[in-house]
Amino acid sequence: MDDHSGTPVEKTLSSCTECRRRKARCDRVNPCNNCARFGRTCIYERVSRTPLTRKHLTNVERELARAKALLRQYEGNRSPSATLGAEVDGSPYGTHAPRDNDLSMTQTRPQQTNTSALVTFEDRRDQTSRHSAEGHVVENGILRGQSTTVNGHTARTNSPTFTLETSPASGEFDWDERVQKVSQAHFIDGMASLPERSSRGYMGVASGAALLRLADSTTDSGVDMENGHHEDHIQETPPIPNVIFSLSQLEPFVDAYFQTYHISYPIVHEATFRAQFMEVVPRPKGNAWQVLLHIIAALGSFAAAVTAPEVDVALFEAAKARMSIDMLETGNIVLVQALTLISNYVQKRNKPNSGYNYLGLAKRMAMGIGLHKEFPAWHSTPMRLEIRRRVYWCLYIFDVGATITFSRPLDLPQEGIEIQLPLNVADGDITINTKRFPSEVQETTLYTHVRCQSRFHLATEGIYAKLISAHFPSAEEMLQADDSHLVKWLQELPSYFREGANLAPKFRLCHSVLQWRWRNFRILMYRPYLMRKFMTKRRSTLPNSVWEDSAIQRCLEAAAESIQLITNYWQHGTQNVLACWYSLYFLFQATLIPVICLRNEPHSALAPGWRNQVFGALETISDMTRLNSAASRCYNVIMKLCGAYLAQDMSQWDSPTSESPLTQLNALNSFMWPMTDPQLSNGHDLAFFESVPFDFVNQFTM
Repeated sequence: MDDHSGTPVEKTLSSCTECRRRKARCDRVNPCNNCARFGRTCIYERVSRTPLTRKHLTNVERELARAKALLRQYEGNRSPSATLGAEVDGSPYGTHAPRDNDLSMTQTRPQQTNTSALVTFEDRRDQTSRHSAEGHVVENGILRGQSTTVNGHTARTNSPTFTLETSPASGEFDWDERVQKVSQAHFIDGMASLPERSSRGYMGVASGAALLRLADSTTDSGVDMENGHHEDHIQETPPIPNVIFSLSQLEPFVDAYFQTYHISYPIVHEATFRAQFMEVVPRPKGNAWQVLLHIIAALGSFAAAVTAPEVDVALFEAAKARMSIDMLETGNIVLVQALTLISNYVQKRNKPNSGYNYLGLAKRMAMGIGLHKEFPAWHSTPMRLEIRRRVYWCLYIFDVGATITFSRPLDLPQEGIEIQLPLNVADGDITINTKRFPSEVQETTLYTHVRCQSRFHLATEGIYAKLISAHFPSAEEMLQADDSHLVKWLQELPSYFREGANLAPKFRLCHSVLQWRWRNFRILMYRPYLMRKFMTKRRSTLPNSVWEDSAIQRCLEAAAESIQLITNYWQHGTQNVLACWYSLYFLFQATLIPVICLRNEPHSALAPGWRNQVFGALETISDMTRLNSAASRCYNVIMKLCGAYLAQDMSQWDSPTSESPLTQLNALNSFMWPMTDPQLSNGHDLAFFESVPFDFVNQFTM
């Protein structure tokens, strides 16, 4: 190659460091074309070969011995609190979280994983700043109380003309109350009475700070409690070495996450995260982003696996190793995302109570940064507002879904939730440069499922409250609630996301899960009436009421439809661990209905249909055992309960079970109400959970 003067240009043997880091094609001249175009320093590292001599090996051994001695000395000087949780993930640094300015990375091997060794690299981050554009904010949000529909969104009615709330100066409510960042003169108001310049946590209308903020909103300064002391006088704790997987190791799992899990629950903005991952834009400050990265990788490894996964456990341990109690003294949207994903991951990894706790942290932090609020004339970009909406509503559906799964009381507030549902738009319709909200599209997008499931839970929260109340509603009341809320929600589903809609293959799982979910909820609504029928028929000759017969029929229909839909999906849909988890959960719950019926009415005219349902479910569950070990237990439970009633020859069928109805209910208790299983309760008090099915039973005369 010649330059413009005709002089030959000498090329190097390898690409420059900048092109290698960005994975760009380098023309290997000095400076290269890419560096010259973007004004970067073009450096070609000299390739040095390791001498294969005894002398060099001896020097390396001596350096390693010195390094080990320094590590032992470091361990001896650490405080007792610093050594708690040591050796987590094979690291002597335990659960201490990494700092953004960590430069050296210690090479080690994670426990219980077959991945390649961890590597050492230097953290080089661009110091470019992110540009944001001002955008338009929709004034009203969604309330779960009195509401009306405006342009497809549920909005408050009779909005007050005067409010004590003011928009945040920075557009966010992030806060940082870590002790090492607080000087003696740095004031923290535990009563939420005084706003402070560097602590922008959301304090609502009932706090004293709201009134002071309103009074001082013209200066945008708040009440200054710093007394002239600045943050440059505050001593930071020294950085802690960080052990991480290399980007090349994590990238396949990140890709798998966005190809599978993200389609159902887009709590992370893919373009932004990938840009941060490749360091095209600066990563968020603090430790939360590293936790988010590793839990995303863990979920990607878990969700996309087509055999029983193992690598995800090591990735999750790596995420936990980057967490610390110190992180709970901060609040930001990245940490909300990380905690929410962790909660869902550990639930799927058979740690329901751990997931419940993580979810509680995520909810509290979301409220603390005002994620549930939108403000008139908020100076923020449409993309930032949309990300907030997506995070909140993903958190919401995770919370309600887990609460229903565990049959626990709902604890998200019923009032004051004003944030809009995410728009039904393509990702490309809203970017960092978008000035106005685009119009919604009438087709399935990445956010259609979140919108539909959120509306489902909003519509059925009242029904669920009745389900777990001390006084169980009558069949008539339950049917009326069904028609008023659940049926209405079904009718309002967009045509492109209703049952039977023609969808792109990537959306099939989330669409199917929504169909299974609402049928499962209907089973929960009506199965107590089915149990009552079998419990009272031996002692009472009175026929069921028309309402009870209708309730039982809806329960049987929902179970039959669920079994058919799930078995059909498993035969023709994508079979990975994520699909298996949802399929197994909803299929097992539905199959218990024909199992109960066969045990009590084996000679019913409906018995052949029940048997076919159980056979179909057993075949599917058997195939799931290669992806989920819980499938084996589910299979054995079903066979134990009704195996004697599955013979082809009706003459071989057993008579109706001789067990008392109460004994049957007690045997099914740990399966129909999972949290009463002693193996899952881990020794905790079961009084609350044990009362759930029996409170309903006690209301009837046997």
